[in-house]
Parts: sequence; C-alpha cells; structure tokens
Amino acid sequence: MTTEEKAVRAGEELVKRDVITREELAEARKREAATGTPWYRQLLQMRKTSFGVLEEIFLREFHPKSVRDEHSRLGDTLVAMKIISHDQLSDALSEQNRNGRLLGNILLEKGTVTRETITRALAKQSGLEYAELTITSSDPEALECVPESMARRNTMLPIRLEGDKLTVLIPHPQARETLPSVGVLLGKRIYPILTSCEDLRSEITKRYHEAKLRIGRHHPPASAPAAASVPQVKPKEAPKKGTKTMDTAKTSDANRFEEIAREASGVPVIKLVTTIIEGAVNSGATDVHLDPQEPEMRVRYRIDGLLHDVMSIPGDVQNAVVSRIKIMSDMDITETRHPQDGHISVEIGDGEYDIRVATLPTYLGERVVLRLLDQSAVLAGIKDLGLDPEDERKLTGVIKQPYGMILVTGPTGSGKTTTLYAALNQKNVMTDSIVTLEDPVEYQLSGINQVQIDADIELTFANTLRAALRQDIDVLLVGEIRDPETARIAIRAAMTGHLVFSTLHTNDAPEAISTLRNMGIPSYLIASALTAVVGQRLVRKICPNCREAITPPKTLLKEIGLPETTKKLYRGKGCEFCYSTGCKGRTGIFEILEVTPEIRKLINLDKPIDEISKAAKLKTLSDRCRLKVKNGTVAPEEFLRTIRI
Repeated sequence: MTTEEKAVRAGEELVKRDVITREELAEARKREAATGTPWYRQLLQMRKTSFGVLEEIFLREFHPKSVRDEHSRLGDTLVAMKIISHDQLSDALSEQNRNGRLLGNILLEKGTVTRETITRALAKQSGLEYAELTITSSDPEALECVPESMARRNTMLPIRLEGDKLTVLIPHPQARETLPSVGVLLGKRIYPILTSCEDLRSEITKRYHEAKLRIGRHHPPASAPAAASVPQVKPKEAPKKGTKTMDTAKTSDANRFEEIAREASGVPVIKLVTTIIEGAVNSGATDVHLDPQEPEMRVRYRIDGLLHDVMSIPGDVQNAVVSRIKIMSDMDITETRHPQDGHISVEIGDGEYDIRVATLPTYLGERVVLRLLDQSAVLAGIKDLGLDPEDERKLTGVIKQPYGMILVTGPTGSGKTTTLYAALNQKNVMTDSIVTLEDPVEYQLSGINQVQIDADIELTFANTLRAALRQDIDVLLVGEIRDPETARIAIRAAMTGHLVFSTLHTNDAPEAISTLRNMGIPSYLIASALTAVVGQRLVRKICPNCREAITPPKTLLKEIGLPETTKKLYRGKGCEFCYSTGCKGRTGIFEILEVTPEIRKLINLDKPIDEISKAAKLKTLSDRCRLKVKNGTVAPEEFLRTIRI
C-alpha cells in the first residue's frame, strides 16, 4: 500500500470516528490541492482535530492491526452474547456499507445497544478485563506515578500500583497500542482494563484535581526557590489612584515570577520534568523538544533521528515546567525574551548524562530543547561506526599517519563528532600530546586537553588554533572549519608535522575540496595538507524483532538503483520493541576519499571534483547505503529519505 493510499484511509478513519465530517475532509483535501499543504495540516489549522488523534490514526493505518479488525468482529460477538439479533446485525451492516461508519456508532444511534454493552463485548473479544468506572477508585500512589498530561494524552486512568505493575483503565482496546511506550517512559509494566466511559479524559482531569486538593489540605504550598532565582521586591509606597508607575509594573512582574517559581518547585511539576527526562533516557532519545502550541505544549523525543510525540503539557502549567528546567540548568527564570543556554548533570540508572538546555522565545511561549549526552558514547571505536570492511581498513590506515589533515563532512546530526572521537580513541594518549578545540565541549575525554571555544571573549577557533600550535601538539582536533582564517591555520598545522582532524558542512566528501577552494585556499596547499575526507550520514536500522521480507515493486527498485531482478528486500512491520516504527537504532554510511599521489596531483592541477571522484573510484554514500538495503540492514524507504538521488 502506498503512502497516499494510507493517507486516504486515515482520512476515512477520522470520518468513521465522527472526529470530522465528510464535508470537512473534502474541504481540507480541496485546500491541499490548491496550496500543497497536506490535508491533515489543514485540519490542525482549522482546529478540527489534534496532534494526538492524528498520530494515533496514522500509526494504526501504517501498521494495520487495528480497530477495523475489532469492529468487523464486534457484531458477531454481540450476537453470541445475545445482546442483538442476526436481523439487527444485518440491518446495521447494511447501513455501514452505505455510509462507511463504525458499526458500534451505528448500533448506539439506533438504541440497539448501550455504550457499556459494546465495551463489554470488545473486552470479551480482546481478552481484556472489564471494570465499571463508577465503582473503581484510583489509589493516590497510582496517580502520582503518572503525570496528568501523559494520562490524558494516552487516555489511561491509573487506578492501582503494585511494585512495578501499574493498572490503568482504558476506553477501547486499541488504546493498548501506546501503553508499551508509556511503560518504557515510566519504567513500569502497564496492565490495562477496559471500562465504559463517554469521555475518559474528563474523568482523568477530575480525579487528578481531587488528588491535588487532598495534597493541598495535608501539605502547605511549597516555598519559592532561593533569592538568586526569584527577584525580591521591597514594598513601595502605594501610587495615587488612577496612576500607573514603573514600580507597579515591576512589582507585578516580580509577583508573577514568584508564583511561577512556587509552581516550579511544587511536587507535580518536579515529578513531570523528572518523568520527561527519565523517559527520554529509557527510550533512547537523543533530544527532547518542548514546543509551545495551542492549546497545549507538545513534548517530543528524537529517537533514531526522527521526532515522536510522547505527551502534552497543559497550558496552565507550561510556564512552571519551563521555569523548573531553567532552575535545574542554572538559568534566569525572569528572562523570557532572549534565548538562554545551560546544562544539567544527572545520574539515571547506571548512566551519567550531561544535558544541554537551550531556550528560544516564540510567539506562544518559550521553546525548550534538551540534548542528552551519554558519557559512554565517547568509548565508541572505529568498528562501532558501521563502516564497510574496505572503508574500515582505509580509515584505520589514514589515522595512523603521523601528520596531515583528515576532514569529516556531513550535515548537522550526521554523527561527525562520534566519528572524530572514535578516531581519537585510536591514538595513544600516553605517548601523544592531544588537544581539541570544540564549541561546545560535548563529552569529556580522559587524557585529552579540551578547549571550550567562546567567541564572546575572542576565544575563537582561529585565535585558539594559533596558540595551540605553540603547545608542542601531536594530534589536534578542530571542532569545525567555519571561516577561511581557521582553514588556513589548520592546513598550515597539517603541513608542519601535526595530525589534524576537523569537520566541514558539505553534502559529500569530494565537495570538501570545492569548499576549501571557495574559502580561498590555493589548490597546492590543499593537495599538500589533505590526507583523506570522510563523508557520512546516519540511517535507521530495521528492527530485528519485526524484520520481514518483501517483494519490492519495480518502481521502488528503479528509484534506489537496484536491478529489476532483485526478488527480495526487507523492512520492519512495527512492534512494541521499536514503538511500531519498524526501525531500531542507527548505523553510519560512509564514503572515504583517500588522497593518494594520483589524487594529490589532480587537486594540485585544479581539476573538477567529478574528475577527482572518478579517478579515486569513490564508493559513494549511495553505493554504501544500497549495499545495506540489499543485505537487509536498512529499509528501502530509508535510502530514499536519506540519500540524494
């Protein structure tokens, strides 16, 4: 099934669920044809649906073991339970064939069944327990275990916590699909029980509100943080009636920030932020995005290079959550109009994490991004990168060279820093003098001298590089070549007995030569200094738990560049282990341009990069990724997503 066909089915599913009308879907598709903006984006803009509903629908359509199967059997279950007759089922099925709506909704409208009888039937056919909502209470420790926004987003009502087993009520069987990922975030085993409720989210809000009231009666409000975090305001003489002074405005702002600080140091907000961070670690996320939207703030994890919605934060606690993160990362909570940077050091389980925090003021509030840096990542070696055996031998050989320049190229997020650290791990810190210039220093490397670049105090790459050359260095890592001055000094270092590692933002390895030429570096200097250029990308690997063989269509083979005789490729069908994405983990694909005497001569003669690549018989990123598609490591769709054809 093509992506377009899946999108059509997703739209039909929204209509069947009565989320939107058929007219609204038609209007959104009409706007899509006119503007190019996808129909579901149109629905979001028109406030006809939410991110959570769309994510659930699309997840089900892309991995269809879903509500359609359950409702196709619902009629038979209701008949077997003697709730409806065969004639009533036939009548409802006839109407379903005419309008395409869900069978349960049709039977409800006809008054043939109640919501409770449908839920009991769904519980029976799904192998779930059933519990009546009105007589099932929620234990305080169960509610405390799950942030309210997470419970609302996943439509699950916590009722009981026994050890690491968390029992929750859910309104329909398909709600189970999100529970494994919630379990990972919370570090709990989720046990679902079906219940009948027209609006379970309202019941969730009610019970959490009642729990807060109980806590409030037994515990006084948390005090505000120390004076360093919240401005202290001295009382001023009251202004005359009808006047508005600057002091009044400052006092008002101070009171507002004091209130936010009190909320930020309250138990619910602390628990929520802790859950977000621990959940990111448990799910293997590299980044956490907190995006202010209407009406709630979205929380997304970047897992294996792609962002996934995990929860939403109600608007009334959004500022408190942002302030809590600012307090943890030693930022100024009163500054909301300018970007800020900070970091948090935490220990989660057996791992140590340094979390880089960056805020950005937007129209709807402050956006926060947390980057999780796992100190164990610095232990990566050349064999961990995913290199082809031929490229591994080539890269190991150039790293052993006593001097010269090795460049690693690729876009942001392509794993360049990991490759550089893996290369440094091949050098002997006991006998070599190694210095790195980084902006910022992301990981602490034992036995290596690391310099934090700071342009605000004129500690730039170029200035620091000049000073470093007087430090009797054997191996030098320059985090990034950003300007001609840094490029000239780095090349001079490579020509005077230093082994220099650095990065460039180019699309492929040969393009690095063009970039250096465009910076005004003469070709003879590039030819003399350059030892190798490594171009790289990160691609998602197929999940080993749900990997399955497929027969690829000829159009797909043609797009990838594989022969039409290829009978079998692989992809992941989606499972709990991979959060229904079909992918788990990432690997690198590389192209390595080694500067041999022949290539050095061509660079010196100012030959175009196409001719240089041809002479080097370069195995490109496309070639390497195509091999990983053929051997079943990477899905064909990942090739199309990552590689420029």
